Amino acid sequence: MQPKIGIKEEHLAAVAHSLSQILADEFVLYTKTKKAHWNVEGPDFYNKHLFFEQQYTQLDDIVDTVAERIRT
Repeated sequence: MQPKIGIKEEHLAAVAHSLSQILADEFVLYTKTKKAHWNVEGPDFYNKHLFFEQQYTQLDDIVDTVAERIRT
């Protein structure tokens, strides 16, 4: 039994498609941020390293939330 969430059946596929596009974009950003975290160099290494770590941690939460919304 599917829960009623207030979205008409004909719109569910469109919503899932939009969320899938958002998920793909967020995952690409997550991956690029993680790569920047691994490869940062220079005199401001520590601050940039921490910044990228915070950013990819937040992006991981976003990716998880969007993926869960697609599954509901």
